[in-house]
Amino acid sequence: MTKAIFDWLFPSYCVQCENIINASQGLCDYCLEDLPLFDLSKQTNLLHRPDIVEMFPNCEFEQLFACAFYQPPFEVWLKQLKFNNQIHYKKALQQIIKKQLIQFFNSTPKQPDAFVILPLHKSRFLNRGFNQVSQVWQPCLGNYVPLSNVLVRNKKTQAQSDLSKAKRIKNLKNAFICKEDMSGKIVAIVDDVMTTGATLNAATSALKQAGAKQVWAFTTCLTPI
Repeated sequence: MTKAIFDWLFPSYCVQCENIINASQGLCDYCLEDLPLFDLSKQTNLLHRPDIVEMFPNCEFEQLFACAFYQPPFEVWLKQLKFNNQIHYKKALQQIIKKQLIQFFNSTPKQPDAFVILPLHKSRFLNRGFNQVSQVWQPCLGNYVPLSNVLVRNKKTQAQSDLSKAKRIKNLKNAFICKEDMSGKIVAIVDDVMTTGATLNAATSALKQAGAKQVWAFTTCLTPI
């Protein structure tokens, strides 16, 4: 009864159509179904899609999961959350991620041994006050508890958005250190947007140096090139 009164007094609205929805949601069911998401039931590993592998030909990780291309409305939601802490977009992104993860795990027999959410450098975390990737993804991973303090971002890098592909790679060289033995494990790394793959490749390199058998990349969106 208390929840019903609260929802009546403070209704929640779909971020797309602005219809009233359950307070635990960010999108109504109609808008969620209408979004241009990747069909992971047909291709769980997006590196096997010809158009995507052409955009990202030098990936060092073995498997790629993403929800959609980095375009409206996802681009707006992610930017508003990351740079303006507009947390009402978090619920919408989580609905999308959960939907895609169910599709992915129902279609692939293998499972990762561990998840690692890509860390921010300490100075960037202190400046921003939160890691938006962790905020969005951690509640979506179910029984998986992401490993913390395993992957350390020991190098303060220039903002990737300002750099060319070649400069991104140079900027991220030796940016990560893995502090644990990952021998024989399939490790899934998580980020919000993959633009060239340089960040995910740098993290992959650190994990493989620590013995990881395979690295899978999980990202909310892919930037179409």
